Amino acid sequence: MPVVSDRIESAEDPAELWRVTLSDEFGGLLPAPAPDEALTGRIRGISLGEVEAFSISGTPQSMRRTSRAARRQPAEALKVCMMTRGRAVLVQGERDVVVERGQLVVYDVERPYELHFDSPWACAVMTFPRAALGLSPDDVTRTMQRPYEVRSGPGALLRGFVSSAVDEAAALADSTTALLGDAGLDLARAVLTPRGGRTTSSTIRERALRHVRLHIADPDLSVVSIAAALHMSPRTLQRQFEESGDTVRAVIRGVRLRGARRDLGDPRLADRTIAAVAARWGFTDAPAFTRAFRSEYGVSPSQARAGVTQVVA
Repeated sequence: MPVVSDRIESAEDPAELWRVTLSDEFGGLLPAPAPDEALTGRIRGISLGEVEAFSISGTPQSMRRTSRAARRQPAEALKVCMMTRGRAVLVQGERDVVVERGQLVVYDVERPYELHFDSPWACAVMTFPRAALGLSPDDVTRTMQRPYEVRSGPGALLRGFVSSAVDEAAALADSTTALLGDAGLDLARAVLTPRGGRTTSSTIRERALRHVRLHIADPDLSVVSIAAALHMSPRTLQRQFEESGDTVRAVIRGVRLRGARRDLGDPRLADRTIAAVAARWGFTDAPAFTRAFRSEYGVSPSQARAGVTQVVA
């Protein structure tokens, strides 16, 4: 992901460039100024494997991801927003969560939401696939019901990680970014895991997900190979994922397709062939990769590289 920063502040129309930038980076998220306030902001970001990290700030404003935007640009992802200046009110479904400076809130990018900032604000944001967190659906739902502290403990480490990753983006080698993303996910789990401790199922899913991410380029990655690495039967491993409404095969496929989609959209990787991108994520059969990609995203890999997106009515 390219870093986006001061070009907004130097533009002839900062408000319009802020609208375009925010919408492009966050799947159709649209800002509107508070009464009698200028509309502008600043955003910097970096991709870390399955994780995306951002530092964002702006003038008083509201942001809205509509139902239409959610349909047009679906994303099975969670977002963690950590307030480092000001306060925010998150509105999603029937819940309103007030997030003060030094707190974080979790929300579901797949569903419409609103964020309201009533004063100048800044936040550190991390986005990642829902499945990558390794928590059960009930635990994920519980994480979204209240704010969490980030002034000390694991929350402070997570906040520092996101801010440092963005600040050091230019110095990070491509070969290390996925490993750093894994570290960010571990910190997020440390903050969000229920206080009663992780369930056995959640722990097994977490270990399996870590193995998948480390060996995703291996075309022989499967339920059998993962179960062997974790010293359990394939049936036992599959059962842990079935409890969360998923399968190991679907998880592997999702990690691979999301990774390939990110690489195809990364201008730094424009010189890599589509076959090379596919192979990097464990796809050795080009036609099978194209079919799987089109089935998931509604466009071919070459169309995705060209910036074509699926239009959903």
